[in-house]
Amino acid sequence: MHGNIRVAGFPLPAYFLLLFLVIGCMYAGCVPGGIVGGMLVLMVVGEGLNKLGNSIPVVRTYLGGSVFCILGAAAIQSLGLIPQDTFEILDRFVNEEGFLTFYISALITGSLFNIDRGLLLRATVRLVPTALISLAAGMAASGFLGLAMGETFLEGILFLGVPMTSGGMTAGTVPLSSIYSAELGLDAGALLTRMAPATVLGNCTAIVFGGVANDLGRRFPSLTGNGTLINDGHEVPRREPVALTIPMLCTGLIIALVFYGAGALCNRFVPVIPTYAWMIGAVLLVKCSGVMSKELEDAAGEWGQFAIHTWTAATLTGIGATLVDLRTILHTITPFYVLSVVLVVTVITLTSFFVGRLMGFYPLEASITAGMCTTNMGGSGNVAVLSCARRMELLPFSQIVTRSCGALMLTLGGILVQFHG
Repeated sequence: MHGNIRVAGFPLPAYFLLLFLVIGCMYAGCVPGGIVGGMLVLMVVGEGLNKLGNSIPVVRTYLGGSVFCILGAAAIQSLGLIPQDTFEILDRFVNEEGFLTFYISALITGSLFNIDRGLLLRATVRLVPTALISLAAGMAASGFLGLAMGETFLEGILFLGVPMTSGGMTAGTVPLSSIYSAELGLDAGALLTRMAPATVLGNCTAIVFGGVANDLGRRFPSLTGNGTLINDGHEVPRREPVALTIPMLCTGLIIALVFYGAGALCNRFVPVIPTYAWMIGAVLLVKCSGVMSKELEDAAGEWGQFAIHTWTAATLTGIGATLVDLRTILHTITPFYVLSVVLVVTVITLTSFFVGRLMGFYPLEASITAGMCTTNMGGSGNVAVLSCARRMELLPFSQIVTRSCGALMLTLGGILVQFHG
């Protein structure tokens, strides 16, 4: 049985050999600096954590490999198992040398260019307003819950509501911590540690709600389209398989970095809107206008998929090891804090249920896409929620909501933090 287990494509014995080699380098103090050492440690350790998280029954159901990479790496660092010189190499690689930017750029362009243009236009007209109304209700709830926790109404929104609705950890909470840090003059790691519990707990709650939604669909068939969101007679287009080539990946890489550069340029002149928000806006504009050829869109999409499959575990492991202080998180989480996160997700989910029905959606599908998928951890969270809801057909819609609304929440956080005293 163990002979069939593979980690990062390697048979289990070969993977353990690689892992022991990496650990030996770490404790001998000979991990190379820069991209070589960063990739070596994060990819080998990250793929192992990801495999473990996707194998343990309860963890696999409610957290998954993605969250386990973050929490596992944070636990390893908190226990002092990462030598200081290795930690410094990883910290520079993840937070100073552009690895996160590199990965997030691929994630954003790849996910949006993979969605059919007609579907994007039809769904956005109804779906995004539904999600925005639901998010407004959720932000109000988070503000009042902030007051109940002894904070201000604004702090409840900034540190509870916005982090859990900003599109996940890598494309949401991490850049959000940088935005807050620049404005408040506080350490980004400390801010991330404060916000990460809301992101992680919001993701877990949304996954559980996905399973509840599936059960409700079986009990009350009139509430659901069984995976169909809009009852307008149109089928969800399927993306045709693309013959992947190395030059195509190179083209996709350039496209991703160029869009990030465009976002950085716009941020240079209008700094109140974050770079990632500008970037997503530029991608949506190009996608909806149809000015980019299908060949180039396919290249961007395939590069995004390549990055997701290759570096997601490494990215999340790097975040957990260098940016998440597990001890502080454990001190932050209280029963009322957990209840507050559950209540915010509930408000957003129920609002999208009723508003979605008014918008002409099947209410259960609306509550999943415009509700639960605004409070999970990005692409991996979408997959987890939709898997539990048994409605993977909704993945293109959930990507629309997660990326577009996530960008809007990043923008909102960047604006509101300026009013924080």
